[in-house]
Amino acid sequence: MKLILNSDVTKLGKKGDVVDVAKGYARNYLLPKNLAIVATVSNIAIAEKIQEKRIANITENKELAESIKFALADAHLVISQNSTDEGTLYAAVANSEIVEAIEKFSGFSIEENQIDSENQVKEIGLHNIKIKLSEDVDFDVVLEVIPESG
Repeated sequence: MKLILNSDVTKLGKKGDVVDVAKGYARNYLLPKNLAIVATVSNIAIAEKIQEKRIANITENKELAESIKFALADAHLVISQNSTDEGTLYAAVANSEIVEAIEKFSGFSIEENQIDSENQVKEIGLHNIKIKLSEDVDFDVVLEVIPESG
């Protein structure tokens, strides 16, 4: 059954894509949840406009991502945290703290979910933090965690 997606569906497609799915999947999941509409001639014309708009947004976002990457290419962020005498932090550095440090350093605002939180920072020292701004724009910044004086 041919459908046009109303929103992004994981492992199926993006908003505006024309997809071919099983009738049961369409009737029992996609259509009742308003995730898709039936692909008619008039709906396909609307879907093409949605795709054109999405492509324009992707291009614009990629340009912005590239400028952020260029601004942060040699970034050396410094965050102070409470730690033990051995250099272990009492609490891991939160993504919100990294976002705040990036905003102070460059003036650019990024989202917390764009920071790879696979390897949480839990020790004093230098750490490479991976930032993924889009599908094809990602880079590393150096984060230095220093002990908080006090």
